[in-house]
Amino acid sequence: MIDASVKSHIGQFQLAAEVRGTGVTCIVGRNGAGKTTLLRTLAGFLKIDEGHVLVGGVDVTLAPVEKRGIVLVTPESFFSHMDVDAHMIWGRKLSGRPTKEVQVLSIRSKLGIDFRGPVGKLSLGMRERVSLATALLAAPKVILVDEAFASLHDREAFVAAYGRTLAESHVDLIFTSQDLADGKLADNVYMIKAGVTTAIN
Repeated sequence: MIDASVKSHIGQFQLAAEVRGTGVTCIVGRNGAGKTTLLRTLAGFLKIDEGHVLVGGVDVTLAPVEKRGIVLVTPESFFSHMDVDAHMIWGRKLSGRPTKEVQVLSIRSKLGIDFRGPVGKLSLGMRERVSLATALLAAPKVILVDEAFASLHDREAFVAAYGRTLAESHVDLIFTSQDLADGKLADNVYMIKAGVTTAIN
């Protein structure tokens, strides 16, 4: 469960957004509407002037990025020199959690990751699958995905599979999109315009 109400000024841009819900949440808006700014604020990369961010009922408003239980995934969230399997367990190793081979094989199967080799040599869609798997195996409480589903040719099927896998691990997902039709992939949908969110279901 994430419960956030945040206000901040970033240069000339003003953010006044609210996001609440469990499961899969879609935030829809045009370029420049504030989608990335909102996710970076929830993840702790941008500070707020007023408001709160609660994750699973715990106030993480002032917590550093690494203590929030939130992982942000963007199309650039990958290490090009790492092999696929090493990349997938990177976040988990960073947090000191042991990883069993069966866990990696399970995620590979569920997310259609049937390729190997250096991540930097993969297609954009393949890299995004690996980045999303890496975030999942890191076992956060919330995963934020900023446009990282955009390059997947089977986006609808993948988001459904990803959502089911997250639900099994009790992890919430918030993803952004420019396409309102992507709202059908989510349990909760918000429209964002000029930094202000509106719940539309």
